[in-house]
Amino acid sequence: MMARFCILVCRCDDEQQPEALTQLARLELPALAAAAGTPAAAVDRCETQALATGREVTRQLFRHQWEALDAELAAAAQRLSPPVHAAEGRERPAEGGHFGGNLPPGAPGPL
Repeated sequence: MMARFCILVCRCDDEQQPEALTQLARLELPALAAAAGTPAAAVDRCETQALATGREVTRQLFRHQWEALDAELAAAAQRLSPPVHAAEGRERPAEGGHFGGNLPPGAPGPL
């Protein structure tokens, strides 16, 4: 029986505990069959598979990094401008579309 190989994409949340990882993705590597043909052809197949696997690993890693960055930036934006609830929000404009009700005497109208 031949051993199987896989690549894990993990996140380390605490530098003080680097062994505590959160697994984000697991990529199983296809087994390399001892195929008939020349050694050069076998090497070419291995290189092709390694490049394809490397692109997929990189794609997964960047996707997870982007999702983490996006969540961090969204949380920071939320902290800077929390949502305003109607009960605690700003004064609602009067019917004329301006604050305070009636316009002062002599003020131009909204149109």
